[in-house]
Amino acid sequence: MHEFSIAEAIIHATQEVVQANGGGKVEEIHLRIGELRQVVPDALLFAFDVLKQDTPLAEASLHWETVPAQVRCKACNTEYHPNDVFWECPSCGAIGGEVVAGEELDIVGVTLMEGSDGD
Repeated sequence: MHEFSIAEAIIHATQEVVQANGGGKVEEIHLRIGELRQVVPDALLFAFDVLKQDTPLAEASLHWETVPAQVRCKACNTEYHPNDVFWECPSCGAIGGEVVAGEELDIVGVTLMEGSDGD
């Protein structure tokens, strides 16, 4: 389950940001997760809840926006949302393409608890 490695990376990156900005306890972490990352939401939440224990993120919650997949056809430059694994261009029928969006996995915001002083 790759959600554990994703949760671990989120926790590590968040802790680095918090420490670089004076410390504190984290209330919320806001993410953008691309559709092509194939993250299972319940599995990510489970992994995060397990791994956040005994860290400044112990009381934190995850929130995210899913970024839809967008592919650009290499033959005709049409951008489209792929409907299957073959990525067939709806304009010219070419197979394949270049990913324009949908592979993101970004932390876009961290909210610290009110009055949190890094204790």
